[in-house]
Amino acid sequence: MKILKIRFENIHSLKGEHEINFGEGILADAGLFAITGPTGSGKSTLLDVITLALYNRIARVDKNVSNSILEDDGGIMTRNMKSCYAEVEYRVNGKEYRSHWSIERNRNNNLNARKQELVEVATGHILESGTKTPEKNNIIIGLSYEQFVKAMVLSQGEFSKLLQAPRNERNKLLEDITGAKSYREIGKAVYFRYKSVEKKIELKKAGLEGIELLSPEVIAEKKNELKSLIKTKPEIEKAYQVAAEKIKTRQELQNKQKEQKQLEVDKSELKKDVEIFKPFKVELENHEKLSKYAINLREFDLIVKEENQLKEYIERLQKSKEEAESLQKTYLHKVSELIFEAVDVENANSKLEAFRGKIAALQNEEEKKNGEANLYKSQLNNYVRNIKQLGFSLSNADNPEQFKPQFIAFEKSINESIDNSGVGSIEELNNTLETARHNHEKAGEFLTKKEQLLKVQTNIKGQNDKLKSIKEKLEHDSNAITSQEKDVIDLKKDVEILEKKLEQQRKHQNLEEYRQQLNPEEPCPLCGSIHHPYASEEPYFDAKEELLKQKKDSLKTKSDLLIALNEKNKYHLKEITNVTNDIEVLKKEEATNLKVLSNLAEDLDWSYKDNLEILQSKRMALAKTIKQMEASKNAFQAAEVLKDIGTIFNQWETALKQYLNLNKERSSLYKGQDINKESNTLSTQLTQAVSNISAIAKQLQENNDKIKNTTSEKSKREADLKQILVKEDLENLEVMRKSIIQEDRANKIRKRENELKERHTSISVKESELVKRIKELTDKDDTKLSFEALNSLFEESKNHWDTLSVSIGKLTQSLEDDENNKKRQQKVIDELNLLKKDLALWKSMNDLIGDATGNKFSNFVQDLTLEQLIGFANKRLSDFSDRYLLDIPTPEEAEKSDTLKVFDKYMGNARRSVRTLSGGETFLVSLAMAFALSDIAARNVKIESLFIDEGFGTLDPETLDQAITILEKMQNEGDKSVGVISHVSALKERITTQIKLEKGSLGYSILEVVQ
Repeated sequence: MKILKIRFENIHSLKGEHEINFGEGILADAGLFAITGPTGSGKSTLLDVITLALYNRIARVDKNVSNSILEDDGGIMTRNMKSCYAEVEYRVNGKEYRSHWSIERNRNNNLNARKQELVEVATGHILESGTKTPEKNNIIIGLSYEQFVKAMVLSQGEFSKLLQAPRNERNKLLEDITGAKSYREIGKAVYFRYKSVEKKIELKKAGLEGIELLSPEVIAEKKNELKSLIKTKPEIEKAYQVAAEKIKTRQELQNKQKEQKQLEVDKSELKKDVEIFKPFKVELENHEKLSKYAINLREFDLIVKEENQLKEYIERLQKSKEEAESLQKTYLHKVSELIFEAVDVENANSKLEAFRGKIAALQNEEEKKNGEANLYKSQLNNYVRNIKQLGFSLSNADNPEQFKPQFIAFEKSINESIDNSGVGSIEELNNTLETARHNHEKAGEFLTKKEQLLKVQTNIKGQNDKLKSIKEKLEHDSNAITSQEKDVIDLKKDVEILEKKLEQQRKHQNLEEYRQQLNPEEPCPLCGSIHHPYASEEPYFDAKEELLKQKKDSLKTKSDLLIALNEKNKYHLKEITNVTNDIEVLKKEEATNLKVLSNLAEDLDWSYKDNLEILQSKRMALAKTIKQMEASKNAFQAAEVLKDIGTIFNQWETALKQYLNLNKERSSLYKGQDINKESNTLSTQLTQAVSNISAIAKQLQENNDKIKNTTSEKSKREADLKQILVKEDLENLEVMRKSIIQEDRANKIRKRENELKERHTSISVKESELVKRIKELTDKDDTKLSFEALNSLFEESKNHWDTLSVSIGKLTQSLEDDENNKKRQQKVIDELNLLKKDLALWKSMNDLIGDATGNKFSNFVQDLTLEQLIGFANKRLSDFSDRYLLDIPTPEEAEKSDTLKVFDKYMGNARRSVRTLSGGETFLVSLAMAFALSDIAARNVKIESLFIDEGFGTLDPETLDQAITILEKMQNEGDKSVGVISHVSALKERITTQIKLEKGSLGYSILEVVQ
């Protein structure tokens, strides 16, 4: 997979649109290039553009980029911008693809949803769009986001820590680098699953102990007792039923007797209600007799209503006609006022139209002249804008009276400026200005070189001071070495003497057993003497063991100090050589700068010995002269524009006067704005008024005819009603109206009549049934016993029955509970057996990989990963250097120090800790491990683009040179594109092809590809 091109706009500090082509041009030709710039200039932004366009992810945010992240964190989009995008073109298996990501703000300053799409470059076919684009890139590239970052973006810093860390810390670092945190979670999950099953077993056991079962003896006893109770059940149940039946009969008889008394009350109330209803019944009878005439009354009332409505309508029409005639007079008066001439209905419209045509012609001519004046005014102000662009102040033209005096004054000042320039033409001025600008540019170069010279001279002084200080330290340490060497020799002698004394004492102590065997007057088996002075008392030896320990400690301290001083002196000597070389380089640079300054001073007729302030003031004077000349140049250009302004001004003034004359003539006849609208409105209103008057007159005639017919019909209906009054013997129409009630009221009266009839029927039926039932209950009732005696008999038999039922229920429930407990106990035992099998499995798993922290399984997996990583790293390391091979510490070595080891082939395959490697050697080994992780992450994908992020700052010049040589070799052999992100000066000098980023004054950065 190879990155061919990136395009982006407004990402982080890189404002505006940018494009970097890795597949063609100088970056493709170089293969190895540097991405340089100060901290915060946007070097890592280029990597963010790639991952954003491909995966919607960036390294500094540990999740997919969303609108909330953009709003809350304020990252990615350059501040104060409305939109941004990132786009990358890449090649996989010979095919080229373009992945695009963008987002923008809407008019409410809220972020719209991001846009993403993946396009096949050759065909332009869109393979995917929307939020699924990162997944499609993953499939095509063959790398997830995490794998892509590990395979293509290498950071030595993580591996430098990894090399020297102890095992647990090393495995945690390796876990973070590889992203293999799931194994730790698996180890923890196994441990907690094992503990969970263990806890479940404890709970099951506790539950099993809480299940109590009946003994066989108790079960047999309960069954016998239950059998005995069941035998007595029929007799007690029968006595209970007989007593219940007797009390039930007595209670029902009493209730029916109460119902009989209540029925007498209901009969009395019904009689009262029938008396109250009698007047309503008469009202209903009258209604049913006369209701057949209701239609006659309704028809008569409708005729009367229609007559009244027609009278009211005729009155309204008469009023409307008067209003329309008044409005017509008003419109005729308005027309007369508008055209300054008397009019009537016949000639009003024709005279109005003639006036409208005259005014419209004047208005058209007026607008035409006004348009011409505005056009000239607009052209004039365009020339004024040209004057302003040249740096002069001239107000826009509003009216000729205001503009003419300031134009004359401005023209005068321009002519004076041209006269003061001292040149006769703009060509002569341009030649003089070009010479001045050239000198100003040289002056800038002169000042830069002067500043560099002063800086170099300051550095020379600083290096000389440093050299003097190092030499003083060297002399001081050399004296200290001489003193320490003498002390070490003396201490070695003292230690030898004390060790001999201690050895002699130990020999005497070893002969203690033999001294005890010596007898007085018997010869010693060793020396033959019969005198044994130390047989009874031990010899005294003052070996001073504590003093010996102190002397040894002091000897070790001074020896270590002597070694350190010797190493320090070697470092000082090397430092003296380096500083001396630096001074020589600086002196050469000083001579070069002096030569350049001398040449520039000769060109400018300046002295390079002048101080910086004097030189800066001279350059400022040059700049002032250039500014004055540029002002004169603008005056020449302004003079040409003023000629055009004079011509246009005269045309504007003439057109404006013509417009004002036409406006005055038209205003004397008509002061309104729209004669067409006003005349059309009056004509329409007048026509409508005439039409309304005619229409109203016609309606009046029609309605007068209708009211005559209606009055005739009313008389006929009234005669019919009078005949009905005579026939039914009624006094007048009001009596008839009152007798014919509303049908709703008639229905309510009928409903009440039916209710009374139903109540009478219901009471009769209920009375008959009660008499019959009371006789039946009286015959059945046991009259020998009182109600209290019956109740007492019932309660006694009920208590016997309840007691028996409860006893049988308790015994039955107890036996059922015991059976259920047996089943529950067996179920718990079965579950417990299953849990024990499960526990055995999880115990084995826990013994192998489980613990509360997850370290056990994680360490096992990361040890395997480390072995694989070291294998790939050694393969890479062999390309860098044939001296070292990495290895994992053995169990014996791990007890003392479990950091990684190296075989040093130059020292007879000596095995030592990676901590003993120098800074440069550590860098090479960590670089090899970074490449190894890239090989592992992309073992199935061919990686043709790599970015190495920092790590060069700790290298000395020799090692830095070696590292760059390695990168060049790897780039040439593998045809890879390798980008190195760094701010190390020496690296910038060695890798000349660079993507250079510089910070601007407003916080934005400038990007440039240089070679």
